[in-house]
Amino acid sequence: MKIVRVILLSCFAFLSSLVFYSCFNEAKANDVTTTTTVNDNTQLVWHDIESLEMLQSKEPKKVIVDIYTDWCKWCHVMDDKTFTDPDLIGYLNENYYMVKLNAESKKDLKFKGQNFSFKEGGRRGYHTLALALSDDRLSYPSFVILDSSLNKLDITRGYKDATQFTEFLEKKSL
Repeated sequence: MKIVRVILLSCFAFLSSLVFYSCFNEAKANDVTTTTTVNDNTQLVWHDIESLEMLQSKEPKKVIVDIYTDWCKWCHVMDDKTFTDPDLIGYLNENYYMVKLNAESKKDLKFKGQNFSFKEGGRRGYHTLALALSDDRLSYPSFVILDSSLNKLDITRGYKDATQFTEFLEKKSL
């Protein structure tokens, strides 16, 4: 009986910590979509999706939207390994505007004159902009390539190391 009680208490403590961590990361993730001002090719410059139209009017570039979730292991691996490669960082900063979009964000967003919001559904819910950009097929990570007019050019899904990501962009002549 004591063993069952210890296991139940351990499970409760573990689940409580997951809930706390999830809530903390959700609040933190909703604040991540701001523009980073450093552009020394040692880190990627990430932009807010709502600032793209203004950026495009100043300097047109293609866009890569990184659709992720906080719980996605491979999203974190790409952040830690792929998007820390100096050559890839230089290439992306020079040729693209980079945007991170949390597919479970509860923040209302405006994109190309339309309003998008969070919808309850499934286990965690989803953001309607993530669904629209991914052609109604949410998979993490997903990368949506937009032209300078913010029209969809291509989508790639799943983990890619720096070489694979660069090859995808070059192969597609994006």
